[in-house]
Amino acid sequence: MNTLHQEAIEAFRQKNYAVAAKNWIKGHALPDDREELKEIYLWANSLNETSPDSDLCAILGLIALDHYEIFTSNREKALIQCVEWSKQGISMSPNHPWCHRHAGSAFYWMDQWEEAVPYYEKAMSLVPSPTLQVRLFMINNKENVNPDFLLLDVNPETSEAMEAYNAGVEINRILNQNPQISEFEKERLTQLKRDCYTVAYHLYHKTLVERNGDSYNEDPHTFAMCCNNLAAELISQEKYDEAIAVTTEGMKFSYFMYILQNRFNAYLEAGYLKEAVADGEKFMEDFINDMDSVTYFNSIDQLCYSYMELKDDTSAMEWINAGLESYHELDTTDPLLTHPEIVRCFTNFYIHKSKIEEQTGIQPDPAMASKEADRILEEMPDNPSILISRSNIFLEEENYAKALECLQYAIHFASEQNKIRSGQVALYNMGYIQVAKLRDEATAFESFEQSIALGNEDFWCCYWAVHCGYHLQENEKTVEYALLALQALPQQDGVTADIIAEIYEHLGTAQLDLAQYSEAAENIKLSLQYNHSPIAEENLKTAETENKRNYSGGFFKKIFGK
Repeated sequence: MNTLHQEAIEAFRQKNYAVAAKNWIKGHALPDDREELKEIYLWANSLNETSPDSDLCAILGLIALDHYEIFTSNREKALIQCVEWSKQGISMSPNHPWCHRHAGSAFYWMDQWEEAVPYYEKAMSLVPSPTLQVRLFMINNKENVNPDFLLLDVNPETSEAMEAYNAGVEINRILNQNPQISEFEKERLTQLKRDCYTVAYHLYHKTLVERNGDSYNEDPHTFAMCCNNLAAELISQEKYDEAIAVTTEGMKFSYFMYILQNRFNAYLEAGYLKEAVADGEKFMEDFINDMDSVTYFNSIDQLCYSYMELKDDTSAMEWINAGLESYHELDTTDPLLTHPEIVRCFTNFYIHKSKIEEQTGIQPDPAMASKEADRILEEMPDNPSILISRSNIFLEEENYAKALECLQYAIHFASEQNKIRSGQVALYNMGYIQVAKLRDEATAFESFEQSIALGNEDFWCCYWAVHCGYHLQENEKTVEYALLALQALPQQDGVTADIIAEIYEHLGTAQLDLAQYSEAAENIKLSLQYNHSPIAEENLKTAETENKRNYSGGFFKKIFGK
């Protein structure tokens, strides 16, 4: 782009305004430096006032459209001036494509769409433009509440990357502004948008990466913007590796918030969590002052999730605390406190924190935990996860009645909302309180059974079902749940030998009562391998004796181990 600009300056000095206009307009090569751009404006304006020229008018029209602050703070005044310069240029050169296009665009942005049409149509007849194809369709359907989008036929093939890129942006605007579009039309326009971005991407790539010498497409920042938009489309198609490659390439040419955010999301969706947390932390470090509050809280939520999946509870807790602290710092009158997405993130922070504290044995501050849970419940009284967490706090406070009440509500709302996992957890927690705290094995057994019936295959749920079933002399169910517990054992960390021995002993003893002597003997032997027990030894002798006799009648009186 710098080469085009330098060539344009040299051409301008030599009064070759046609080359200067072509480089600056077609090559999008006006300088970023405001002082230099202002000098070009003053120079061109002064020359045009003394010796009017259509190319000078085109240069001034572009400045009025894209950089009006150089000569006025009033955008509408700049657009009106753009029309005047463009008309002046057309009067001298009736087939000047840029003067026609600039006049049309000035009217377009002033919402004077009817006035824009003849200028856009003339510009299109002189130089084909996919961007103007889209705009003319929208102008022609301005009064149509339900346009026939099947009539929007855009040819994305062009030699100008910016044309294809802008056409994709325009189509994306149509999709966002017309949610009523049929699925068929939406799918077609979405593919057309992707085609536009893809054409633009390849044109930029040939210039910037392959170095084919086409300086008119040498626009690093717009290439990166194109990579960003194309990556968003690839993510929606679940082509995560391609999205990662495209964003990585774009960032080599221009690094900005959205392109890093897209790569962060692509890593997350692809399950590349180590790479995701690296991008997520860089995103928070480099752009924290640029992002809105929803993006801020969402990013922390994604980092928390990733670190927890990576079993890095320390890093997860650091981000959880940062999120909670930021939420608590919001003013009580700030509407963000009740923004659904921010409340969702805050809820997740609270749940994640409770989970980590439970796993690591950290004792939370009961007063603070209660306050946080009650605050969330005010906003989300029907959230099963929050009700379960609130129940855990009541459990820590030994307020078992309130804990069970919260769980009853959690079970009710989980059923209404078809949140099966929440229902499983609430029923398990209820059973645990009933057996471990209230010594009500019969009621607890019902809770554990209901949790298992919902599909809960967790080891500890099955273990407690075995424990209750054994003491209630529910022999067949004891056998059933013991086998489920042993099946889940390999996936459960931290199960001690005495617990495993207990399961095998309960299984074997239940089988003994069911006259399954051979199976009983084998399982009691396994129990003794994990932990010595005089009762298990006596039961083993009985099982082996009865097995030899093939005893199958009568009732065997169980010797209870616990």
